[in-house]
Amino acid sequence: MAREDDRIDNRIACLRTDRMAATLVSDAGYHCEVWRSSGSVMRDGARQTLDRVIKIPRTPVPATEVRVLRRDHQRLHSALSDIVPPTVFVRTRIDDQPSVIAMAPTIRRWFDVANPINQAELAPMIARDPRLRDALRHFILTAERWHAQDGRVIDLYGVDNLVLDRNHHLHYIDSFGVFFHADLLDILPDPDPGLVERIRLSRIRLEYLNHLLEIADERA
Repeated sequence: MAREDDRIDNRIACLRTDRMAATLVSDAGYHCEVWRSSGSVMRDGARQTLDRVIKIPRTPVPATEVRVLRRDHQRLHSALSDIVPPTVFVRTRIDDQPSVIAMAPTIRRWFDVANPINQAELAPMIARDPRLRDALRHFILTAERWHAQDGRVIDLYGVDNLVLDRNHHLHYIDSFGVFFHADLLDILPDPDPGLVERIRLSRIRLEYLNHLLEIADERA
């Protein structure tokens, strides 16, 4: 639930959260809360506006895990380029515990692309826009390749992970835990039912995206 005209609840060593206006964008994520903060800074003698999201994990994150988060997100960004906003991971202390925050440009979300409830409105948009069709096709093919090669499942379980903005640009905006590893279901003697469900739903949503693209291709 979003909260307006607020402050970030946590004490973050690298940010003056007591002086920084912020809005809680989402607390529904599995891994983190998402806050939005806007302001301006002086750079090279000119004032520039900053509009960013700050993602704060729900539990402390050790340094070894931060390296994994950075590596996975870099893999995502390298493969999907402009679909994935540039994100900075900053090791810091949150409420006096070693952890990390992720900061990225604010994406003004319009549609949750992976939610079938939006199909009737999205399919005609995608059919009319070759650039958007190409972006969605690239996302699907990349996700399917990762799954086929090493069982890596891109996280589509989270709310609004794959979104469309009002300029009809496709964005994948998750930062923490962007991959699930399906091979763990075979390795672990008693896999976490939550992990099983997140992988299952992510795969179903990828199948839906492929169906959505097929509809758009037929109408184009």
